[in-house]
Amino acid sequence: MGLIQGVVDGFIITVGITQPTPERKRVATIFIASGLLGTIAGVVALFGFVVAKIFAS
Repeated sequence: MGLIQGVVDGFIITVGITQPTPERKRVATIFIASGLLGTIAGVVALFGFVVAKIFAS
């Protein structure tokens, strides 16, 4: 979970979100990581859909 924690910490610092308390850090990491991964999956799916539509013509 070191890589994921590093990405989440970078996201928190970059966006300017208030640092979570040590008790809530695990929950915040899971929440932010799932949001980031969901966004990436959505963009990849949209890109695949657009490419499929272009080459289907």
